[in-house]
Amino acid sequence: MSPSIITLDTIKSGLWMSKGENPFWVKVIGDQVFWLGMNKHTDEVPNGSKWCHVGHRSIKGNLIYFNWSYIPVGKDQMYGAITIKIINSSTMKVIENSGNFGKSKWQWVSKKKNFNELKANN
Repeated sequence: MSPSIITLDTIKSGLWMSKGENPFWVKVIGDQVFWLGMNKHTDEVPNGSKWCHVGHRSIKGNLIYFNWSYIPVGKDQMYGAITIKIINSSTMKVIENSGNFGKSKWQWVSKKKNFNELKANN
């Protein structure tokens, strides 16, 4: 059985969650991917107050090579590069990074969800 081929129509835009339950909003336009990620909301810490990152790059095969940077919303001031492997339409996995992302899996959650809809322990 040959491996499935990833195409741009199979990559879902919308809300994704990392293994650590941090939200990442992903938008795919053509072969370009845009991302907004932030720390998860807890009773002690609101969304994005520890870290808030944006990223942009193109898809090559089943890999996304992001350049990312903090934006001055959260406390951190990190930036770098990250490579994410597209496993299927609702699963991606970080395979290389220059930040504290770890090699976690990201799962697609919803086509659209806003900040107010994210709750502690969501």
